Amino acid sequence: MTILNQQQQAELIIQQACKENFTDSEKAIYDDFILEAGVKNPAKMTEATADALIRYLNGCEASNEFVANVVNRLAQVAPAHIMTKILLSDNDGDGVPLYEELKLGTKVTEFDTSFEIAAARQRQYQFSPTRNCDMEL
Repeated sequence: MTILNQQQQAELIIQQACKENFTDSEKAIYDDFILEAGVKNPAKMTEATADALIRYLNGCEASNEFVANVVNRLAQVAPAHIMTKILLSDNDGDGVPLYEELKLGTKVTEFDTSFEIAAARQRQYQFSPTRNCDMEL
């Protein structure tokens, strides 16, 4: 099994996000949020506007699902290097980058303890047998 580094993980996420199909009303919702965060033109985002967006995400009460959709929408229009910066950010300061928080299901806007992070990783990697498997005891 190949283990991808953080840069490769971010690139894969960006590729997947670009395939996301949003309705016009969904685009409007996420675009409005991005604008509220201070990003006037996502296609011309800079490191500074990325930092502003990261701070805005940290201060909001958005669910992980909403944050993931904002990131997906932004990835469709923002430069890849800016998206990589956002995905690798740790806006809550718990040592887990944004992309991994979304994958693990830990709250992206709240500091998670090492115990919470370890428990989330354990849940992610638990073996679950298929339903119709025949097992001899």
